[in-house]
Amino acid sequence: MRALLFSALLGACFTLSSCSVQATTNVSLVTPQGQGVIRAIDAQALVIQHDPIPALKWPAMTMPFAFSADVDLSAVKPGQPVTFTLERAGDGFRIISLTPLR
Repeated sequence: MRALLFSALLGACFTLSSCSVQATTNVSLVTPQGQGVIRAIDAQALVIQHDPIPALKWPAMTMPFAFSADVDLSAVKPGQPVTFTLERAGDGFRIISLTPLR
């Protein structure tokens, strides 16, 4: 009886750990995209009021985003609607592409 209980617990642990690894892996494979309006621009971040981002299970909100050096900010200004692509950067995300909407 103890052996059966131990086997069941061990199996449950392996199942839960593989689910956890799979969830983490799936998020890192996704290239999340969003749409929103630029609210502020400075040297380190863009503040964007964005729509929900389903790939990250984020609701609509306003937040700052770091951006990669490749992002061209010359074509955007506060109040402008944009689409953007994110990549994981440390504990958060940064913008790797930004396209103004007309």
